[in-house]
Amino acid sequence: MNTSKGMLNLLGVLAGLIALTAIGGGIAMLVGADQFPLEWLRDTPFTSYTIPALILAVVVGGSMLAAALSAFTRRPMTAMLASVAGLFLIGFITIEVLILKQTPPGPTWIEIIYFGLGAVIMGLGWSLQRSSRAQRA
Repeated sequence: MNTSKGMLNLLGVLAGLIALTAIGGGIAMLVGADQFPLEWLRDTPFTSYTIPALILAVVVGGSMLAAALSAFTRRPMTAMLASVAGLFLIGFITIEVLILKQTPPGPTWIEIIYFGLGAVIMGLGWSLQRSSRAQRA
């Protein structure tokens, strides 16, 4: 197995798992199965968790799903999709940590793990882009 195939497989698995947790987490928040205190939203632009749940499911989960599917089907846009999906996850976690009034204050261990996974996904996207350019040269 060459390095690009290995990176694509790793990317597909990681992005797919993140997509499942982000989409599932967003849906769980929307239907009330996963509830967080409203006081954590104090001094944020949100009065409920509806918009954050939709962003988690659609933006983070959807971009990770697109990156995973693209990686598994070996599409030329995989590197770009992975970079964007990783950036979306990093951005979501960063904003969450900065604006939520969590008790105890963040970042939590799960936020640190997902931030790191976002960086890994973005790094895999960049690596795929570099290897793609090198193969064309």
